[in-house]
Amino acid sequence: MHNQDIALLAAAPLLAGVSAAEVSAFAEAGRHRVLKGRFGRIPPEELSQRLFFVLSGEVKMIQLAPDGQECLLQRVGPGEFFCLSSVISGFSCHSEGVSAGTTQILSWGQDYFRTFMRGNAQIYNNLLAQMASQVTRERELRTLSRCCKADVKVVAYLLHKIRNGQCCSQYGKTVVDLRPINVTAQELGVARETLSRCLQRLVDRRCISYQRGLVKISELDRLEAVLDEDDCKCSCL
Repeated sequence: MHNQDIALLAAAPLLAGVSAAEVSAFAEAGRHRVLKGRFGRIPPEELSQRLFFVLSGEVKMIQLAPDGQECLLQRVGPGEFFCLSSVISGFSCHSEGVSAGTTQILSWGQDYFRTFMRGNAQIYNNLLAQMASQVTRERELRTLSRCCKADVKVVAYLLHKIRNGQCCSQYGKTVVDLRPINVTAQELGVARETLSRCLQRLVDRRCISYQRGLVKISELDRLEAVLDEDDCKCSCL
């Protein structure tokens, strides 16, 4: 196990307050796996038996709708755990994990994690906080997907990303990465073409600059003004 992988694990909110020695032992007990390309999959039965952590890349949590269409539930990036609810409930999460590119993950059997958790009382509090945060994030995204106006939905989504720290700074501008665009469109519940048109209208209004999936925002006030000017009644914020 590389030192940077252990450091990434130690920085995870779930393991806050756990000693360095215990984190290192926990890391060594994990099963390392590489999901190759965009076709790596973790089946529902495995998701219901193990706890997972992303070291690099991204995992999309997918669930089949009654009509057979794949529904995106969550995108999990480096430094994040997933399938916590199954660990706690003991029931299947009825989801499937799909890699968005070459992705490295660690996983632990649920029995091992429960034993580890019993020896570290702080993890209980961390677990409750993380699950509450996940529920809030999923609720916000569901609300966004129901908004009736595509432009408002896209602006609210960008602000949601910024407020949750899912952005970076580049030459004095706030940058939000929407790649892959088709996945972001699915997350918002709009067609990829609709998302592209919405972004272009924001460019025309000089709210953002946009190139190859990267949105750059120099003045946040301009973006927020789009919501203030609109009369959307969906409570999408």
